[in-house]
Amino acid sequence: MAHFRTAAALHPEHPVVWFLLGVTLRTTGRAEEAAAALHAALRLRPEHPDTLFHLASAQLDLLRPDLALPALRRLIALQPDRMGAAFALGSVLMALDAPEQAERAFRLAALLQPDGAAVNNNLGAAIMAQRRPGAAIGHFRRAIRIDPSRPEHRKNLGIAQLMRGELEEGFREYEWRMGQAVWQWNQSFPGKPVWDGGPLAGRTILVHYEQGLGDSVQFVRYLPLLKAMGARTVFECQPVLKRLLATAPGIDALVARGEALPDFDCCLSLMSLPYRCRTGVDTIPRGIPYLRTDPERAAFWHERVLGQARAGELRVGIQWRADGGNRSIPLECFDALSRVPGARLFSLQQVTGLDELERLGKRFGIIDPPGRRAGAEGFLDTAALAECMDLVVACDSVVGHVAGALGRPVFLALPWLGDWRWMKHPDRTPWYPAHRLFRMARRNDWHGVMARVAEAVAEEVQRARS
Repeated sequence: MAHFRTAAALHPEHPVVWFLLGVTLRTTGRAEEAAAALHAALRLRPEHPDTLFHLASAQLDLLRPDLALPALRRLIALQPDRMGAAFALGSVLMALDAPEQAERAFRLAALLQPDGAAVNNNLGAAIMAQRRPGAAIGHFRRAIRIDPSRPEHRKNLGIAQLMRGELEEGFREYEWRMGQAVWQWNQSFPGKPVWDGGPLAGRTILVHYEQGLGDSVQFVRYLPLLKAMGARTVFECQPVLKRLLATAPGIDALVARGEALPDFDCCLSLMSLPYRCRTGVDTIPRGIPYLRTDPERAAFWHERVLGQARAGELRVGIQWRADGGNRSIPLECFDALSRVPGARLFSLQQVTGLDELERLGKRFGIIDPPGRRAGAEGFLDTAALAECMDLVVACDSVVGHVAGALGRPVFLALPWLGDWRWMKHPDRTPWYPAHRLFRMARRNDWHGVMARVAEAVAEEVQRARS
């Protein structure tokens, strides 16, 4: 590196010196400096393929796919048969939320390397991002045939099958997620076997949470199935959910992460229960409601909510901000809903998104009931508030799951690529019979989704008045 810097100082017009300095800097992990050196090389030699490739790679190292894109497009024009460039271009376009263009790039890469497992897997991912899971399945299967040891390929196949409603096959393949090195929810309990679906009579099973808060609320419904098999059940949940999930049936011992665990005979990750219980569309546990509100908090909020709504108004609880950015709805998009006559909006939002409420709440006439608590107590309040509502309008987040588990009617607004759990049904889901789904018709068009929600809420107002 020092020698190349000296050479660049002596001969600043020499493109090879800048190129070699950039490659060396990138090798040592100094991507920002590498990009600057490679830019200098490219100014002196604009059509050099290797410089374009390494410059794009340095920008990707810096998580700047938008800056990598021009270099890769120029490289593909110069060398359309360069497989690595086509693969990198597809990856950049996926990062920029352009799956149609990414599909074309990955198809070129697959032509150049038909036996590439990663190429076929990524091609399947680009197709699935266009809401075409059936067309993606063949590419995932090809990736698996080429390299059957890669768990992410099997997991992706499972997600595509789940999106199509093929639950038994999908949950089986989804089990491969546990083998991914990046999977952060694996837990190991030395000496305690993972439950394989065998007899549970007289045994204690530990089920530990996996992934988000909404996942815990959705899949805790499986614990009664284990009880019915004769098991004593222990469920380890996220601390903020402990008070709420204490009302769920089928749990003998509820423990928050970080608390001491009782003794147990075997264990399982929560979201493996659908597979172990051989779940199909017709065998999803439908004992709803399976959560209950705290009587004291229910009475507290019932009094305050009724005092805020006029007689005959439809009480609509709204929630717009989720942990996942693509699932969150800008509060501005609730404008049409706020103008529906006869609908009174109540905020169910907690922690995040409150800056939007402060800015737009008064303009939209949103009531933010004071007195909500934080942490585990806050979820008791959220549940009690949801039960006070005639209808809940929510993005894909834990609030929609809580309201669904309470049996409340929910209008759920989904992004362009909805999560696998919502499958392919146009507007209904077997997970929550009282849910009505509103799917995005055009990518990033939250205004369109919420306009349809507003029309549906207006129909509910008219139905309530008739």
